[in-house]
Amino acid sequence: MVSESDYCFSPAEWSAVHVHKHFLSREAGREVPIRRAVEDWLKRYSRKWREQQEKLKKQDKHCPVQEPRFSPAEWKAIRVHRYFLSQRYHRFVSINEAIEDWQKNYALVWRAKRTILSSRNQMEEILKHKWIESEKAGRDIGSAAAADWIRKYADKWRQWWETE
Repeated sequence: MVSESDYCFSPAEWSAVHVHKHFLSREAGREVPIRRAVEDWLKRYSRKWREQQEKLKKQDKHCPVQEPRFSPAEWKAIRVHRYFLSQRYHRFVSINEAIEDWQKNYALVWRAKRTILSSRNQMEEILKHKWIESEKAGRDIGSAAAADWIRKYADKWRQWWETE
């Protein structure tokens, strides 16, 4: 199965792909798979879209590619929020509308919950590591396992977590 994480696009490009997917789905009268939307967007619009972004950069105007204000996980939450806003309003909601509404009404709560969830999941991973290492050693190795996990795996785990 192909997911968004299988492609390397900026958040702004993903927004463009999702808009394209929305219109392809509307045109087809059914949900179009993300893979088809990506392939079609790459074939028809990507070069033109990227050239336009370069022009904006040169003119020193607002260029979404240069503004990574959100983590990948936040972008995912914003896209989900955008979908539900579109359902609520029975119309297409722009990414800027979705961002504005998400920041105003949901961002603080989302980030707080995400922090709690991150801490819990990280602790679970540390405890699993402690159990495995204690089994190997044949005794409880205690807090040394936590330090070991942090040294070996914390950075990679946080990078992975941020994309989930």
